[in-house]
Amino acid sequence: MTRTLVQDLLRVIEGGGAARTAAEYIAVPAAPNMCAAELAADMAEIFALGLVQEVRPEALTDPHCAVRVDGATRFTMHELLCELRNLSWFDARTPLSPSGPAASRSPAGRGDADHRRRLRLNDDGQLTLSSLMRGGVALRGGGPVLSAFWDCDHQVATGLDPSEGWPDEAAPMSEWLGWCALQSRAGLRLPGVHRPSAASRCLGDRAEALHDSPPARPFHNAALVTLAQGTGMDEGLPDGGSWTGQRLMSLMAEAEALARRISLHQAGRPNRMPRPAVTAARMTVWLGREERTQDAHGATYREAVQELAAAAPNLMHWVSRANRARRGPQRFETSLFLPLATPERQHLTPADIASHAIVAGALATLLKAVFDTSRRAQLHMVGTNGPDLAMEDQADRLAANVSVMRCVSGGYFPAENHQDLRLGQSIALHLLRQRLELDNRSASLSLRDFDGQNMQIQSHPRHFGKGHATLLCDGAPVVWPQEAGNPAAHLTEVV
Repeated sequence: MTRTLVQDLLRVIEGGGAARTAAEYIAVPAAPNMCAAELAADMAEIFALGLVQEVRPEALTDPHCAVRVDGATRFTMHELLCELRNLSWFDARTPLSPSGPAASRSPAGRGDADHRRRLRLNDDGQLTLSSLMRGGVALRGGGPVLSAFWDCDHQVATGLDPSEGWPDEAAPMSEWLGWCALQSRAGLRLPGVHRPSAASRCLGDRAEALHDSPPARPFHNAALVTLAQGTGMDEGLPDGGSWTGQRLMSLMAEAEALARRISLHQAGRPNRMPRPAVTAARMTVWLGREERTQDAHGATYREAVQELAAAAPNLMHWVSRANRARRGPQRFETSLFLPLATPERQHLTPADIASHAIVAGALATLLKAVFDTSRRAQLHMVGTNGPDLAMEDQADRLAANVSVMRCVSGGYFPAENHQDLRLGQSIALHLLRQRLELDNRSASLSLRDFDGQNMQIQSHPRHFGKGHATLLCDGAPVVWPQEAGNPAAHLTEVV
């Protein structure tokens, strides 16, 4: 007797879900809406990083490190920190919202602003030299300012342009090495082949290098060295060899392309925030009592610059002296023009690094999610004599370094970096979701996000269509970040 199975009688019609790409999952957020206190704090941080750009990164956390503005003006890092602490946004005595880190999951508004603020302070609610360099990332522990991945970043010698697209996921790793060399000039460093020490490079040199480098290069280098050292994949991934270095590189290539596309969309939207250089010029003119125009943001700008002048007068004095030293005589007594760069770096423009933070957020998240980041998985950087390093911490610190360097050159607000890193993180999470659902196998991925929360993606197979993946935060189910549209709109009809 022939037995007819139920599944043979059913025909599955996917309600458009199978055709939905990762780009369609992502909702691009509106630009950060900063109050006057946060605007003053963000501008103060940009001014501070501009003033110390001739200092080596490792000296920035030394309170006794002296910074000379011109022949007659100098200050210490402790004095600079005191100026910043006088601002209401950094004042530990000003109560914070009780919403805490969970506010990052709420709609845009004061909750997000409070969350940005908390990441700038330490556990005691104080701004420190170390927390000033976090770049919008909840870094674990103290440690060096620079990531080992950033410090060992390098480029291979090739002048060719990248070809269209990237290799197939099943392509041998040699093809991916060739593609990395063309796409971002990344490649493996062989033992015994050392580059000159970069320990003497100052913050401004690092920022200039960021402007001159493809956004994915340090992350491609990080992935290649991690694979070369035999680091395994996350233990929750299924056996069978489907999750390989080639699959990781394919995900990174797709994430970079999507991040670049979204950054172009952000750059062209009409509600985009004015650049810090424009804001600084308006503040300069307003302090000179020559501002005549009225607009929707005029009151916020005036309130912010009033707080800067009243709470951080020494900072304003140092910035004005720096402008005179680097630009010559100034028309205004208080001159806040940006960037505070030497003439050799005046050519650096924000457009050079428009996509870098989103790419950093996406690729750092992929590294943390796909690789085994347990304490036993340690890295040793080629050409160094230092101790072994935790890959997850170094990936977070690398993303933070990119964020800070965008402020050093005066092109982006810290609030924008905070948002762009998390937008990149959302891109990576949705790509992982899509890939796990297409695999239609039981799997899980674990990582620590940029807010220090433990995230987990769990995928469950289904007998029809593709699998179903859920996102958990500290063990509790949460909605997917930046989810575009209503998840319930994905229908499956069985007839």
